[in-house]
Amino acid sequence: MLEQVSPLNPKPGASDDERVIKLAVLAVGGQGGGVLADWITDVAERSGYIAQSTSVAGVAQRTGATIYYIEMARDTDRLPVFALSPSQGDVDILIAAELMEAGRAIIRGFVTPERTTLIA
Repeated sequence: MLEQVSPLNPKPGASDDERVIKLAVLAVGGQGGGVLADWITDVAERSGYIAQSTSVAGVAQRTGATIYYIEMARDTDRLPVFALSPSQGDVDILIAAELMEAGRAIIRGFVTPERTTLIA
């Protein structure tokens, strides 16, 4: 199932097996962002990927949603180095639980037209 999801612009020279898929979920408290991130991580691991999930808490009324960040790569017997949070212009898939958070993600530079698939 996850094989259908791949970065649009992988690192130059990286083989399909070496690509790191970078996914961010933005959700405010009670919207299930943490549960969704756990499910995605579990599905990735069951599908032969090494995956890491982290979160950066936000205060919904002031700075927006909590960002749940997942990186995954095929298990090639070499441990990948994963980041702890998303970087501008370096997110493959962004899921926003509401339109305001999608807008904030765009303003923060997490969504780029040539790379990111945005689901809101």
